[in-house]
Order: sequence, then C-alpha cells, then structure tokens
Amino acid sequence: MNASNSNMDFKLKIEQINDLPSLPNITKQLLLLQKKSNATTQELAEIVENDPILSTQILKYANSAFFNRAKQIESLNDAINIIGFKNALNYGIAASSASQFSIPMTGPIGMRSFWKHAIYSAHLMQKLASKIPIKEKPLSGLVYLSGLLHNIGFVLLGHTLPTEFDELNNALANSEPGKTSSIELTLLGVHHYELSIWLMRKWGLPKEIMAAVFEHHNEDYKGINWQYANLTLLVDRILFNYEVGDAENGDLPKRILNMFELDSNAVMECTESLFTNTDNIDSMIEGIFNTSKN
Repeated sequence: MNASNSNMDFKLKIEQINDLPSLPNITKQLLLLQKKSNATTQELAEIVENDPILSTQILKYANSAFFNRAKQIESLNDAINIIGFKNALNYGIAASSASQFSIPMTGPIGMRSFWKHAIYSAHLMQKLASKIPIKEKPLSGLVYLSGLLHNIGFVLLGHTLPTEFDELNNALANSEPGKTSSIELTLLGVHHYELSIWLMRKWGLPKEIMAAVFEHHNEDYKGINWQYANLTLLVDRILFNYEVGDAENGDLPKRILNMFELDSNAVMECTESLFTNTDNIDSMIEGIFNTSKN
C-alpha cells in the first residue's frame, strides 16, 4: 500500500473515533478552582480527597526527599502547604488529566517523554510570562495549561490507535531531532496538533489554550490569542536545545521576542533557573506516572 492510501486509511480511522476520552470530573473541578482569585488550601484538599490515588500521590510528593521533612506528613492540607498551593493545584491538574490515558512509557513520544516535555514547558512558560512587560501579557494559569496540554495529541493517538502510535514512536526513535513534523505527516497524513485540537474542543477548554495547541509550530502566527501560541513555540525552541520535546530547531524567532519585549538575558535567566532546579519538577513527573493507567 502506498503512502497516500495509508494516510487516507488513517484519516478514516480518526473520523470513526466517536468515543474520545472525557475530561475527568476532578480535573474540571480543579480548573474551576484555578480561576478563583481567593481559592484556599482547604478547597483544594476537599477536591483532591475525593480521588484516593491523587491524594496518595500528593502526600508522597510532599514526603519526597526533595522537601527533606524530618516528620511524616499525613494530612492533605499540610502536604499542600509544603508543596505550595499553586504547585499542588497544577500537579493535580496534570496528574488527573493523565489518569484516563494508557500509552507506552518509553520512546520519544511515550508517557515519560510526553510528561517531561509537558511539565518543563509549563514551568518555563510561567517563568517567561512573569518577565513579559507588555499589557496584553498571557495569564499565568492559562500559560501553565498551554504548556501542559499542547502536545496531548500524541497521548490521544497512543490511547485510541496504538498500532499507529507504535509506528510513529519507533520512527521518531530512529530519526534525528527536529523531524517530528515531517515524519508524522508522512506516516499519518496529519500532525499531532490536529489530534490535540479535537480533544480540546470536546473538553471545552479556553480558546487561549486551543490557540497554543493548534499554532505552536507556526512561527508566523499573529492571530487571536497569539501570546499563548507564540510563547509555547518559544519554549519549544528553547527546550530543543536541551534535548526535550519535538521542535524543529532551537532558533528563537526575533519577531516573537520583540512582540513580548523579551531580551536574551531574560530568556537565559529563566532557562538557567529551570535547569538548575529540576529535582522538584522531576519529582512531580515521577508522581504523575503513578496516577496514570499504565
């Protein structure tokens, strides 16, 4: 079968998927809590305690070697206070959104690589967003979610069409960096961000996140919610230089830097801050694996 017919078969398979995974109820609750300006630790604990697996993982995270606690932490409230409210909330969103997916752990787009890219992206995007001086700067919570979910099409592919996922994962493992876009188009006939946007629409996520999901490989995007798409692209390019993610290259577009009024010193400062303090992030990532179905 030639590539054209293979791509047509894949598109037909995609069109016939009627049962896309739903956004878990606990994730919906956490997203609503994230929007509240006066959300409390107690509110977060009351949501998390309804999910025994997530509760256990947050407690394990608070008791991990990173925090170096002499006394065992046994209450969710104490755990959230140790981790930090925003960090615990973001952790909960990441872990709960992953809970309904089952994909292989290894490979360039396997679960480990996916979550490493997602969490590193989310943290670096937040750091850079805090340095952006322009009035229309992106909002911190939406920035985090944009980084977290912008490549979720890979996870959707693995969950719904494991044979095609394995083929793409193996092809990427045997290719040089920066070739993800061309390889997935050759093998599947679609890009991962096209798969991502179908899921985002079902989940009813904000348009800012949809822009980041669909346009984060478009260096020239200047449309609605450009801040989220451009910042996601910028971070993808930065992480490429650290062998994380699926960007085409590590070049930082001057147009985007100028639009954000960011200079190279600010970018370097944020990036160095991220990569000199990775223990906390890596602990978060390890915990997420234990909340997934894999």
